[in-house]
Amino acid sequence: MTISGRKISYAGIFIFWFVTMAVLLFRHYGLNQNIAPAAYKTVIPDELLEEQWMGVYYKGEKIGYAGRKIEKKDEGYKVSELLKMRLNVMDTQKEIETITNAFLDSGLRLKSFDFTLKSDANMIIRGRVEDKNLNVEIETPGAKSEKVIRLKDSLSLNLSVIPDILKQGLKTGKKFTMAIIDPATLTQENMFIEVTGKGPITAMGIKQDAFKVKGEFKGTEFFMWLTEKGEVLREESPMGFTLIKEAKENAVQIERPSLDFIAQVAVPFNLKLPHDTNYLKVMLSGIDFKGLELEGGRQHLKGNMLEIRKEEIQDSKFKIQNLKSLDEYLKETMFIQSKNPQIVSMAKEIVKYEKDKLKAARLIYEWVYKNIEKVPAITIPMATEVLKTRRGDCNEHTTLYTALGRAAGIPTRIALGLTYKDGFFYYHAWPEIFVKQWIAVDPTLGQFPADAAHIRLITGDIDKQAQILSVVGKIKVEGMEYR
Repeated sequence: MTISGRKISYAGIFIFWFVTMAVLLFRHYGLNQNIAPAAYKTVIPDELLEEQWMGVYYKGEKIGYAGRKIEKKDEGYKVSELLKMRLNVMDTQKEIETITNAFLDSGLRLKSFDFTLKSDANMIIRGRVEDKNLNVEIETPGAKSEKVIRLKDSLSLNLSVIPDILKQGLKTGKKFTMAIIDPATLTQENMFIEVTGKGPITAMGIKQDAFKVKGEFKGTEFFMWLTEKGEVLREESPMGFTLIKEAKENAVQIERPSLDFIAQVAVPFNLKLPHDTNYLKVMLSGIDFKGLELEGGRQHLKGNMLEIRKEEIQDSKFKIQNLKSLDEYLKETMFIQSKNPQIVSMAKEIVKYEKDKLKAARLIYEWVYKNIEKVPAITIPMATEVLKTRRGDCNEHTTLYTALGRAAGIPTRIALGLTYKDGFFYYHAWPEIFVKQWIAVDPTLGQFPADAAHIRLITGDIDKQAQILSVVGKIKVEGMEYR
């Protein structure tokens, strides 16, 4: 693979970024299970019922805009949001557009929503509440997938965290927790909110006092500034993204970004590593290790020192300890459709009559490596869609490999972390298979097993990927030894 081709493979960080942006923007209309619907009727100020526009900036450059609107609809309400952005990905301009519509009854309880992503691969996520269930359908040009989410309580749509704050009193020191469902990952999570202080801020050329509110979601912090009436003047999201209140005519003006996103999030490294590193020892700093999966299998963590050994496939001494069950890594999910007839058929075609799981895993690896075109992609990858389009970056390669592996009866999981190239560590995704031990493989970069310059941070399906943003821009990696 050429150097440029290898760099394209690292564009997978975009899925982590996109999912988090969807969460942070959708929090204004988050599906809240804590607050009684009647409480909103006395706390929503008129300003929140007006159309709102914000410019989206990345490290000072204008890259897009967000528009929000609440209107009465059929004895209830319709809440809409439009997000549009243009990003520079290795000197290629990539455009993203998301459209969110939520429909509520007169008591502000959620009835249904639809979430559309327009990018390299279009996707629509629809949800409808029926009793205690949220029935969800995901549709792409090549496939459909369905899921039923059991709800703890009846959902009401939280028009923003602002009604919660206003109801309890907008004052410094106020803290509370809200439960939300992220429409991009379809998971129920807690979001923590704190009013940290008050001070002057300038928005649309006007200087005024505003309260600063801190939020935390999956270990990732964001901030926003609110007036006493609940108007959002500014938001700061992870990795240098900022939203600023603007007039519509100004907000919708998008510049041509010059900053390359991949280069901006790369982690500098002090050593020059060979192409096939068998052993690597590094010192990690700048992050909280809580919630990460740095220990286990090929990786050993002692203090802040991490050792990584490329697996010796014939030697099972690097087994993961306390493995409860492998069943989880054979299951079908919304995005890893390992029981889909097309996936099952392709797995059989690749593996044929091979009974040895390790040899079967290698056959799948070779097929994915050779048949999936390596291009940067901003998508929420689904295995069936990747099988159809046969193109994408590390997320697409990894998602398809994981589905094919599970379809072939090989326990397979997705690993997320960092991998080395030309003096930097880049964010990356790759599969791990269990054959007597966990073995990291990389069908994107062409490594079986993957070299020791793959630092695993977490494992899991798309619902875990946003978590990796808690380390982006913070983690420091210092090389101590390699061979």
